[in-house]
This record gives sequence, C-alpha cells and structure tokens, in this order.
Amino acid sequence: MTVVDLHSDLLLDLDHRRLRGERDVFRRIHLPVFQKIGLRVQVLAIFIETVYLPEGALRTALRMVDAALREEEESEGALRLVSTAAELDEALASGAVAGILSLEGAEPLGRDPGLIKVFERLGVRLVGPVWNRANAFADGVVEAAGPGISTLGERLLAEMAELGIALDFSHLSPRGCERALDLFGGTVLASHSNSASVFANGRNASDELLQEIGRRDGVCGLNAVQVFVGEGDVNERLADHAEAIARLAGQAAPAFGCDFTDFLPAGPAEPIGIGLPPDSLPDLIGLPQPERETLYAGVADVLRARGWSDDQVDGLLAGNALRLLRRCLR
Repeated sequence: MTVVDLHSDLLLDLDHRRLRGERDVFRRIHLPVFQKIGLRVQVLAIFIETVYLPEGALRTALRMVDAALREEEESEGALRLVSTAAELDEALASGAVAGILSLEGAEPLGRDPGLIKVFERLGVRLVGPVWNRANAFADGVVEAAGPGISTLGERLLAEMAELGIALDFSHLSPRGCERALDLFGGTVLASHSNSASVFANGRNASDELLQEIGRRDGVCGLNAVQVFVGEGDVNERLADHAEAIARLAGQAAPAFGCDFTDFLPAGPAEPIGIGLPPDSLPDLIGLPQPERETLYAGVADVLRARGWSDDQVDGLLAGNALRLLRRCLR
C-alpha cells in the first residue's frame, strides 16, 4: 500500500527535538511508522507558534527549513526533500520518503508578499495564508472580523499564482475562501479539512467550497483529529467524510491530510480560543488521536466494504494527492 498525506506537523517535532539537542529524528522516530503505513509522500507544514509572533516568525520559519535539510542529510537517503516532479519520482523510485514543504500561515512574510519568492526557492510548494488566527494577509476561521482577504493578501495570491504555488483553504475563514476563489486561478486544495455536511465544524469545508475545489480539479485531505471528524468510530466517520467529498467534488478529490500531532513534545501552548473553532464539541476535545499505523488502511477497508473500487481507494490513499502535487512541483 502506498500512502500520500497532505498535512503533518512533523516538521514542528523535528525542530523542537533538534533544539533540545536530538539528531537524526526522522529516521529514528518517524521512519519506522512511515514504513508500517506505506507512507511515501508527506507534506511538511512550516507552522509558527503564537509565542514567536511577530518578531520571530521569519527566523523560526528559516530554522525549520534548516531542520528539514539537516534531517534529510542525516537520514542517509531515507528522507528526500523534493521541489520538482522529477525529484518526486526519483524519491519514490529509490524507496525514500518524499517531503514537500508548505506554509501553514503566511506570518513569516511579515507584510511583504514578495518574500514568498524566497520560500519558493527554498522548496515551499503549497501555502495556506492563515492558521486559525488572522494575519496581515487573511482572516482565519477563529479570527474573522475583516474582509477575508486583505489588500496584502490579494498581492500574495497573485505572487503564488505566478510562481505556481498551490493555495490551501484549510483554516481560511468562509469569507476568505470566497474571496480567494474569486482572486486565485491556480491549483487549490483543502489539505486537512473534512466535510461540513457530515460534521458541522468551522474547520470543515462547506458544500460550496468542495464543489468549487472539484470544479478546479483540487483535492480535500481527510483530517483524523476527532474534533473535526465527529462522534463515533473514526474509520467509519472518515469514510462518511470521504463519500461526501467524492459526491460534492468528484471521485478525484478525496485524499488524506491527517494532521497527527500526538507525537509532538511539549512546546509553547497556543492561547485559549485560538486553537479550535468555537463550535467544537467539548466532549471531543482532548480525545486521543487514532493510531497512525492503522488509520489509513482502516478507512480504506471501510470504503471497500461500502463498494468503493480498488482504483477509487488507491486514489484516496495516494493517486489524487499525487496528481495535484505534480501540478505544483516544477
């Protein structure tokens, strides 16, 4: 089984552990799990914790990129950072895990949209303009009092379109999604958002957004965090989300973006009220995350039992995400 995952905070884990003096973290801690899963391509989010904002955002982002590069060197070929389709194919052929950098929140750019060119040169191929909090470019799903996309945000979207960087709607406010769809003509996705019609959570994608993602040949990655999945068995509920995404956006849209964080060491806490949308159910907050080793295959098995073909399941596990990633890898 080959699996592609569109969103992980694994890079945050690598950075935290390296700051504590650990080395070769990916190969020692994460590679055995990746091998059990068959996880061959992982999008690695550069996420800046609130405690480092605003002054430390750029410095922290660059340190995280450096952590990824050093982990690649220390892994002796087990991890390969890729920025082109040819490099992706080479990594897959060699048996390596291919890592692709993304920005989860554009805070490292400060108020200069043009800095995205630097991050593109460093290998960033996907950008979510915001995390839950608002910034100079857009409104997040928790802080959404502005226009959705600011004037600086409009310039950032134009830069991204010119560079071929994909736009990630996860965490963007509803008004921001609407404005971004009007402004941006490039590759789009929701890297780690479920279907709001299955579970009405502010972080999940509306029917209208999913339909537009499908129209633009994008994808939506299933998020395995219970507060976005809903009550009940995680595999069954994620299968419900996958079916809704396929119905609304097309069979080429469902993918995985599991957003696992249970492996993270203790770090700076996010301010109360920023980490989750206000409509999150209290009894789902803090529940343990499902096992990384079994989640992907578990959802696939449920969908096969519901009548999905092998090709449809393979699309969910890898094919749909690979199609999109190849469009934004140059």
